Order: sequence, then C-alpha cells, then structure tokens
Amino acid sequence: MASAVQAPPRSWFRRLFASRESEGLTGLSFRVKLTLLTLLPLVVMTASLTVIGMDQTTRLSRAQVDILNSALLEARKAELRNYMELGYTAVRQLYENAAADDAIAQERVAELLRNIEYGEDGYFFVYGYDGVNIVHPRLPELEGQQLYEFRDEDGNLLIQALIERAREGGGFTEYRWDKPSGGDSVAKLGYSIGLDRWGWMVGTGVYLDDLEYAVSSMEQRVVDNARHTILSLGAITMLALVLIAVTGLAVNISEGRLANRRLVLMAQKTVSFQEKERCRISRELHDGINQLLVSARYKLERLEAAVEQDDNRAASAQLAAVDRILETGIADLRRMARDLRPSVLDDLGLKAGINTLTADLAERRGLQVSFDCRLADRRWPSTLETALYRIVQEALANIEKHCVDVSQVAVRLRQSLGAVHLEIEDDGGGFDVEAAMRGPSGNSGLGLRNMRDRAELLGGRMRISSRIGRGTAIHVHLPIDAKEVTA
Repeated sequence: MASAVQAPPRSWFRRLFASRESEGLTGLSFRVKLTLLTLLPLVVMTASLTVIGMDQTTRLSRAQVDILNSALLEARKAELRNYMELGYTAVRQLYENAAADDAIAQERVAELLRNIEYGEDGYFFVYGYDGVNIVHPRLPELEGQQLYEFRDEDGNLLIQALIERAREGGGFTEYRWDKPSGGDSVAKLGYSIGLDRWGWMVGTGVYLDDLEYAVSSMEQRVVDNARHTILSLGAITMLALVLIAVTGLAVNISEGRLANRRLVLMAQKTVSFQEKERCRISRELHDGINQLLVSARYKLERLEAAVEQDDNRAASAQLAAVDRILETGIADLRRMARDLRPSVLDDLGLKAGINTLTADLAERRGLQVSFDCRLADRRWPSTLETALYRIVQEALANIEKHCVDVSQVAVRLRQSLGAVHLEIEDDGGGFDVEAAMRGPSGNSGLGLRNMRDRAELLGGRMRISSRIGRGTAIHVHLPIDAKEVTA
C-alpha cells in the first residue's frame, strides 16, 4: 500500500504505452501506438510543407511571369527600333540633302512616312516640336491641329512626352491609344526620334494588348499547374503515409526500425544529390549564361550608339560580337540540357552516351581519350546505365577540372559474372585519395563521394588508386540485377 502511495505519477508517454488494461486504449497494440506517434508529426509536417510549397511556388510563378513580361517588352522595343530604322532609312537621303526650309522635301518626306505601314496597326506619325500634327495616316483629320496640350486617358501630356523623347535623341513612351483594328483604347508603346533641322518628331508604336493577354494567360497557367502539382504531391504524400502505416502494422518492431533507418539514409542521399545539382546549375547560370547576357546587353548598347552616330562599320562589328556571344550562350544551354538528362543515353544507350562524353572531352581539351566497350550490344537496366554514365561524367569532369597535366585518358567497360566493371585511368599528377575522401570543408572530394554513393546505392563498390606523379585509376563494380534507383 505504501509503495503505491509513493509511486510517482506516470507521464503521458508511459500512459500511452501502458498495458492493454489502460483505460481508453485497451484495443490498441504497442505497434499501433508507435505508428500513431510516428505518423501524426509527419502529417502535420507534410501539411505545413504543402502550404509553404504552394506559397513559394506562387511567388516563383509571379517572378517568372515578371521575367517573361520584361523579355517580351524588350523584344517589342527592339522591334520598334527596327521599324524606326527602316522608316528613317526611307527618308534619310531626302532629309539629309534638304535645307531647313525646303518645303518640297518636307512634303515628300511626309508623304513617304504617311504611306509606310507594317502589320495591321503599324504606322508612322509626325508632329512639329510646337505640337502641330503633320502626319497621321489613321486619323488624317488630326493633321494641322495643335495638340501640344493633348492628354491621354491617364491624364498624361502625351505629345509633349513624345517630343521630349525625340529631343533627347530618341526614346520610348508608354500611353493609351485607340487601336484602329479594335476600336478600344489599349496600352501602346511608342518610339520617337527627332529631325532637329526641321523641328519634327517622328514616331511609331506597337499595341500591347496581345502582350498583356499572353502574360496574364501565362500567369494563370503557371499558377494553376503549380497548385495542381502541389496538391497532387500532397495527396501522394498522404497516400504514402497511409501505406506506411498499414505496412508498419504488418511487420515487427525490429524490421520497422531497420527499414526506417534505410529510408532516412536514402532520403538524405537523394536530397543531397538534388541540392548539389541545384547548386551546380545555379553556378553555371550565374557564371555562364548570366555573364553572356550582360555582355550581349553591353554590345547592344554600343550597337545602338553606333547606329545613332551612323557608324556602319562599328555597328557591324558590335552586331558580329553579339552574334558570337549568342552562339556561345546557345552552346552553353545545350550543354547544360545534355548534362541534366542526356537524350543520347535514352535514345541510343550506354555505349553511345559514354562515347559522347569522351569525344567531347577530347575535343575541348585536345586530349587523347580512348573508350573500349566490351558489353553486350543490348539495353541495360535504366538504373545501371544512368549510374555508369554519371560516374564516367563526374570522373571526366574531375580530370578536366583538376588535372592540368593530363595528356591521355582511357575508359573501359566489360562484363563478367553478373556484373559490369568500369575502369577510368589518366596519366595526370595524381592526388592523395584518403585526404580527398575525408571531405574537408569546401567541395574537395565532393565528386568522388558522389561517385561512390552512386555505386553503393546499386549494391556496388568503387576503388580509387592514385599516387602523386603516377596518375589515377578508378575501378567500379556494379551488379547487373541492381534494384536500387539512382538519384
């Protein structure tokens, strides 16, 4: 009796896992209780992550739409510059050879601009610097009227803004104007330049209603797809949780713990692979494509300056430079797409995929790269092909990055006793394998550990032999009937 009085009150955890006589939980086994304790936090976490994912996806979608809108607007600006260049080219000889008060030349130039049209709603208009309309092919009743104080629907002094851009050497103005083919007032982007000797502002513009519709439609599609994807992932996750719970009830505790440890390890490695790949793509975009776009923009600015100065030679040089930059950017994008998921691996198989890797390395670095494949001429399991391809890709990337004194590289594939053997050798300076695999701070040895992890995920193994000044040899052994799926 005394011992019963002195016993401390049991915690909620002890009460939950009490014997079958515990009030309210007599029908639950220990396994069910443990499953409930495991799944409830997962359900809460999954719901939270789903909500956060939807919010982040929506933010990303809006950012993508903003980028798309900016890109389309820049394309329209470039289009306007081209139209203005064509229009000015048509009247340049008359304008440059005429005197400031040559009425005949002015009338001929006005007539030429009045007759130049492009597309359904593209035309040129001319105003004097005093605001008097000289040419307006779609609204001829405006010609001769003083419109210097004219305001658009938003209350902006439209004609003054166009004239101001023209006096500044040319520029863009956004305003609202009635669309000839539609009749409604829509957004329009105008571009105006000045014929200063005559005191004229020459302008043209494109309507932006189709751009606004395309951007809004794109935004809605992106948001809808993102939400559908997130909701699908949430449903799949919930279904997976239910399946885990049902499966957990059918196995003993020791097997459950072992399975959980393996799942956690696999999830960690998968997340690690994904994060490393994202970091690599981010670095390549920042250091490659981003720099090329900045350079192209600078060249285009130089090109614009040369065009304004009528320096055709400088303009041609800048245009050629932009073309070279774009060719480099296209090549970089193709290489990145191939690195993410090489189509040659899916279409032609492992041998063709690795042969492409070795040929590319030989072409880029001028190395002697040999590839000897003695595998049967057939398709292998997708997981096996992917793992071998990625291991070779990582090894060749390490050679290219770290081994400046390499002249020869050999890649060999062979099959024996239900396994595939991969060998990669080079005659470079070698390195300290143990120091690299220990993984100090930074990215040292990261690629080697990724290669080893890929081999181990398929139940295989990898061995590296290297000595300073003696080159490096990598040996990989993978079972053909591997069941694991690589990241």
